[in-house]
Amino acid sequence: MELPVMTVYQLIQSLHYGWIDQLYSMNIPPGADTSGKQTIVLVTSVTEPLGGYRNDRFSNMQANIQIQIFWKKEIQENIFNEEVTLMNNLENQDWLVSSHEPNTVDPDTDQITATFSVSKTITMKKEGF
Repeated sequence: MELPVMTVYQLIQSLHYGWIDQLYSMNIPPGADTSGKQTIVLVTSVTEPLGGYRNDRFSNMQANIQIQIFWKKEIQENIFNEEVTLMNNLENQDWLVSSHEPNTVDPDTDQITATFSVSKTITMKKEGF
């Protein structure tokens, strides 16, 4: 089984959004263009608490993944519409949009940024259960 953060990363990648210039998982690598000339999407894992305990054994994990969008300064697309479309597409793949922060302006780059989280309960199967 792949990491939940990689599942969301690959899902976003498969949607082929023309407005995403760079898509990263876990962190933005050193040397990446963070000048505000590109739209960067960063997918990170937030928490993965275990649950569904029976006989002192867990049976599921709640994967919580955060998506951050650093919109390029010269964006032509309708930011609101693109964010809603992305959230709807993630929900269509059974990822629940669990939070959405207000868009803000990054103080270092003057880019509009968006942050929201998606979650999904993943059933864990153990040998001998």
